[in-house]
This record gives sequence, C-alpha cells and structure tokens, in this order.
Amino acid sequence: MLMLPVTFLPATGLVLLAIWLATRLANDLRALWLVGLLFCLAVQLLLLGTRFGYGVESILSIQHLTGVLIPPLGYLAFKNPRLSLRTAFHLLPIVVIGCVILFAVHVVDAVLALITFAYAGGLLIALLQDKDELFSWAPFRFSPALRFGLWATLATLLVSGATDAVIAADFLTTGGARISGIVASASLVSLALLAVGLILLLRRGVSQKPTSTSPSDQALIQKLSNEIVKKELFRDPDLTLSRLSKRLALPTREISQAVNRGTNLNVSQFVNNMRIAAACDMLTTSDASITRAMLEAGFYTKSNFNREFRRVTGQSPTEWRAAAHSKELDFRNK
Repeated sequence: MLMLPVTFLPATGLVLLAIWLATRLANDLRALWLVGLLFCLAVQLLLLGTRFGYGVESILSIQHLTGVLIPPLGYLAFKNPRLSLRTAFHLLPIVVIGCVILFAVHVVDAVLALITFAYAGGLLIALLQDKDELFSWAPFRFSPALRFGLWATLATLLVSGATDAVIAADFLTTGGARISGIVASASLVSLALLAVGLILLLRRGVSQKPTSTSPSDQALIQKLSNEIVKKELFRDPDLTLSRLSKRLALPTREISQAVNRGTNLNVSQFVNNMRIAAACDMLTTSDASITRAMLEAGFYTKSNFNREFRRVTGQSPTEWRAAAHSKELDFRNK
C-alpha cells in the first residue's frame, strides 16, 4: 500500500488556502505575493516529502531553488508592493543560489541560511517600526489575520534559516549523516511555534490605557476621529489606513504612531471602537437584528464582530442587548 508523506497534508491545505485567497477574496484583498508564498511553501513541502518519503534525491537542486524563493516572497507578501524594477531586485537570491549550485554546491545550505536570516531581519525591522503602516494597503478587517500570518512567516523563516545552518554544519562534520533527523526536528519545532502562536492569539487581552500622549498627537487623533465619525467612514468595511491618510493629507506612519501613542491601540482597533459604538447604539435604540447592526457598523464577518465587541465591551452582543434592556426596564420601574 502506497503511504503518503506527512508533509503532503499541510501542503494540500496551503494550496487550498492559496486558491481561496486568490478567488474568493480577490476583490477584497489583492495579495498576489501572499498567494505566491502559500504556493511556494506548498511546493517545498511536497518536494520535502518526496525526497525523504520516497528517497528521490535527484530533486535536491529543485528544492534549493524553490526554497530560496520563500524568504523574498515572505517579505513581499506583507509589504505587498506593485511590480516594479525595485521588486525585481528580489529575484537576485535565485541567481545567487543557481550559481552556488553550479560552482560551489557544498556551501549551498550556508548561503540559503544567510539569505533567509537577511529577509527575516528585514521583516522584523519593518514589523517593529510600524505594524499599521505595514498593512496600510489592506482593509482593517484583515489586520488581525495578516498580523498573525506575519509572525507565523517570521517564525518559519527563522526556523528555516536555522535548519539550513545546522545542515551546513552537519555536512562539514559528518558529511550529511544527520539530515533526516535535523529536518524532522525542524518540522516539530515549526509545529510547536505554530501552536504557541495560536495560543497567544487566543489569549490576546484587552488593550491597556495609554501611558502618555502629546498635544500634537491629541490634535491629530481628534482630527482623525472627526473625519471618521462625521462622515461615517467606519461603516465602510473596506476602509484602509492608506485611504485615511489621503483624506487627512498626512503620512500613514504619522497617523498610526499618533494613534498608538495616544490610545495604545492600533488603527484597526481605533476604527473598530467606533464601529462597536455604532453597533451598541443600534442594539439599544432599535429592534434591529445583531447581524444587521454588525453590517451597518462596518463589520464583514461575525467572528471579527464578536471578537471586537467583547474586546471593547467585555460582553457578547447578545449579552449587551439583554443588559441594556434590563437597565431600561429598571429605570422605567423606578
């Protein structure tokens, strides 16, 4: 009976996710680099399973070439730039690895490790500088998923780079005798990191109050609030930081940093606070359904609405409405 390598299962999941992202969300989230990253990861897992599951060592060079695509795609997936000469620069790692395979194949894993760590470093710097600006191209409702995906990608690059470095060292010391064990260990570490990431995501708490703010930040936040509330921009589920930036004629980074410093929220949460306020008002002053209140407030999915509603109010929409009606009855009976 033919046995399928365990890596084929996550590879299939990544392909399905990429297809879903490229078709179902094509109009809402134009993220072709992210689709390319998912496909490339799937191909790499298929090659990995074929090589170690069936002993097909002849695909090693192909595995190196597809592997070197993952770091630049991981970097570009969250930057999401347009095609240009600048983005073409990220093809350089393929050329480098191709030359190494032809002329110095014994150091290919070391070079892969250096390239991977370089892109992981670039992604980490971009993340630490300004998370909101990094996702300014995407509607706010996708920010939580993109933020989690970015950390998962960063962890994947670090594990991949470390694995390549250990394999390179193993070739120098044992001639590659421990490669299977190294790859298996790296897979377990990746799964552990993913599990930890999911736990942290689920345990994400309510934001604390801001520690300090400046008059200029307060003025910008007030200007931003007025623009969003008076024109009800929050009702647009496709609202992005880039669009707010154009309306205020201010850089995206200036807006996001002022909101971060002044409210201890990211811009997505800041806008969602207004959406929740609108939903609460509708739930307490009308007989509208929770679904209608969700859509009118600018939310796209129930999961995001329920999560943000509980973050802001500490209750579910149903609990909030019941408590509001109870308070109204108590007030009338007095």
